Amino acid sequence: MQAREALAQWERDGLIAPELAATLRATLDVADRAERSVRLIGLLVGLGAVLIGGGLLLFIASHWDSQSPVRRVLLLVLVYAVVVGAAALADRQRLATTGRGLWFLSSLTVGVDIFLLGQIFNLPLNYWQGTGLWMLAALAMGWASPSAAHGWLVVVLGTLTLGWVSVPSAQFFDQAAFLWDPAGIRPVLPLIGLALAAAAMLAAGTGLAFLEQPSRVLGVLAIAVPVTLSTFHPYLFAGVWEMDAGWLHLELAAASLAVVGWSWFRHRHVLAVWVLAALAVLMAVLLIQVDVGRDAPSSISGFRSTSWLAQPAAESAVVFGAYTAVIFALALATVIAGQRLQMPVLVNGGLGAVVVMVMGVYIGRVAGTLPTAIAVLVGGVLLVGGGGFLERKRRDLLAPQVPA
Repeated sequence: MQAREALAQWERDGLIAPELAATLRATLDVADRAERSVRLIGLLVGLGAVLIGGGLLLFIASHWDSQSPVRRVLLLVLVYAVVVGAAALADRQRLATTGRGLWFLSSLTVGVDIFLLGQIFNLPLNYWQGTGLWMLAALAMGWASPSAAHGWLVVVLGTLTLGWVSVPSAQFFDQAAFLWDPAGIRPVLPLIGLALAAAAMLAAGTGLAFLEQPSRVLGVLAIAVPVTLSTFHPYLFAGVWEMDAGWLHLELAAASLAVVGWSWFRHRHVLAVWVLAALAVLMAVLLIQVDVGRDAPSSISGFRSTSWLAQPAAESAVVFGAYTAVIFALALATVIAGQRLQMPVLVNGGLGAVVVMVMGVYIGRVAGTLPTAIAVLVGGVLLVGGGGFLERKRRDLLAPQVPA
């Protein structure tokens, strides 16, 4: 769509002849049809891989209880060998999309094998040890057979591993405790997101390029979600930055800042890395913890250790408003960086943060002063109007730059 808009603009400006524009449009039509075909094939292969994986799991489960430990191990090895053999055969037949799907299925099979081997030998592989080993296997497989699917798997497993290291639990339903437990990684999650975004820049053009898109997208989400939530209310600000600080938090913060610093050293001429550096400094300042104690304001009581800014933000609307304004300005800077670099994820993340913050201010500070019907009506108008504004602004920001 962007290429077609650029062609139309260049044709109107007389930069290219109508005949050449028509030829280029025909070429784009062929490319679009080919791309749709590849997507359809990828969808079919993906669904097939899921069905095969489910069938293999059912096959293993149906023979599991009746087998000895040795036979169970051989069964797992056999299943993995069948999947790898099918992937290698697809590669030999030059079926690239099918091969990538089967190689990704082999990575999923490795994860299943790790957990089942832990169950056979009573090893503690059902928590961070299992996800850590699975991440290493997926990383090796992604390096050998690059695909974004492996990148998504590696980044998600890596984040889960860090979370489960910080808050180990023997209860399955407590596995997300690292997001709300003070000993978890929630307060350093924005720094981890910064490290992921910086790592995406470092991975570009290397053998780890399959990690670029997943690292960038999940990095932006890890930054935007908690930081945006912290602007809703001083109570949420204190909750987001609450931390039962330990060595792990210090190590993660230091490692994240080191990755951002390395990326800044390698890409000092890129605007996005300056935004990352500014955010890293802000996160480091906010993470300085103090003991709140019993004398804290009621809005933040109960938080044993939170950001040094929590109490001033709870006591002064000016302080909290200034913090909100800084985050708003950084969101706008992210949009500008995404527009300059033609990175949709930065534009989407920045615009999304802006809209969520505006809606948060409306719901938290304006809607309560209006009659219910008017508040709901105005909220709907804001959402619809904001959606239209975002669509138009995103299209304009990501449109190709036309030479003067």
